[in-house]
Amino acid sequence: MKWVEGKICGQHEWAPGLYSLFVQASILPFEAGQFIQISLDAPTYKLFRPYSLVNAPDDPTLEFYYTLVKAGELTPFLPQLSIGDSIGIAERAHGRFVLSDVPEAKILWLIATGTGLGPFLSLLKTKEPWSRFEKIVLVHSVRYSNELTHQALIEMWQEQYPQQFLWVPLVTRENAVHAHRERVTTLLLSGNLEALTQLTLSALTSQVMLCGNPEMIDEVVALLLKRGLTINRIKQKGQITLENYWK
Repeated sequence: MKWVEGKICGQHEWAPGLYSLFVQASILPFEAGQFIQISLDAPTYKLFRPYSLVNAPDDPTLEFYYTLVKAGELTPFLPQLSIGDSIGIAERAHGRFVLSDVPEAKILWLIATGTGLGPFLSLLKTKEPWSRFEKIVLVHSVRYSNELTHQALIEMWQEQYPQQFLWVPLVTRENAVHAHRERVTTLLLSGNLEALTQLTLSALTSQVMLCGNPEMIDEVVALLLKRGLTINRIKQKGQITLENYWK
């Protein structure tokens, strides 16, 4: 693996233990939705971890959206980084959680928990989803309302694409204004997701991308399989594209 030196150019704490780290680094071109390895272990880079890129592919400032894991080997050190500090960034991004692997459909459902929102933000910063899908639904489930981050971006898309873009915020551990206190699976089982969006989630109309808590992904996939949707694979296209993302 080839590494390049990145320089910290900013850090934002959205909520206790929830951060965006901003880095200037010259990496190779990537597709929105991909992840890249980062390391603080220069010059050997023996310890590294994957993080999804939140920035658009044409943005030279890399953004990493992460949760502080106190028992982790890497994340406890990330909040301590200051502007000008160095960080190792792999030169090449990887991953198939990209729209070029997603078949055509009328509706694109983007379902995330926690920091699983990150790759969806990167996707939505590009022109491709807006030109390919008639409707785009972004579902973001968090524990507390202060974890509903990147609101300025989401509000911009709501204003720019009022007939095309729908945002469904879910907060599971408290009542919150403008958010629903339901889990993703409950929303699917009850039919409330379709009622809220006035759209039908089916194999005939939809492509679904899932990113976040592996338990959520497993449960949602099971529900979608019962509806007749199938996993999207390289050799056999389906309607469910997923990324297990536990950072």
